[in-house]
Amino acid sequence: MNSMVLPHFIVGLFCILAGLGARTAAAQAAPCSILSSAQVSVAVGVSVGAAQPIATTGCSWSAPHIIVTLSLWDGSKWDKMKTGLPGTTVTAVAGLGDDAFLSTLGRPTEKQFATLSVKKGNTAYLFKVYGPSVSDQTSMEKALAGSVLAKL
Repeated sequence: MNSMVLPHFIVGLFCILAGLGARTAAAQAAPCSILSSAQVSVAVGVSVGAAQPIATTGCSWSAPHIIVTLSLWDGSKWDKMKTGLPGTTVTAVAGLGDDAFLSTLGRPTEKQFATLSVKKGNTAYLFKVYGPSVSDQTSMEKALAGSVLAKL
């Protein structure tokens, strides 16, 4: 992906996601309390720092060369979320929550980014691991989802 296109894509992605609504059920736990730094470290194979809130609907953990995020979304927007953005490949993922899919951005010959989205009840959980290869991102995101779902 052209280095000038990526920043514009990321801004556009955030605008679209904001339009979908980041509201969650009032009873939903704060995102940073859903996963511990130890659970994230195990899933990604490196020691991450303390959780850092992203507004009221997300959380991030970081280590050198890796960033992990968890965002909570209103599950009523699920069908819109599954349509994907231009340039993404959406693939169903079985065995996680009530429904799950993987969105992959980028061509296989270039750097790719994967996001795992899992719906459980009225909440959608979006897992992103930035840094490793897309296959490693996917396996790490599935491990993170498994940790969250085990607590629900």
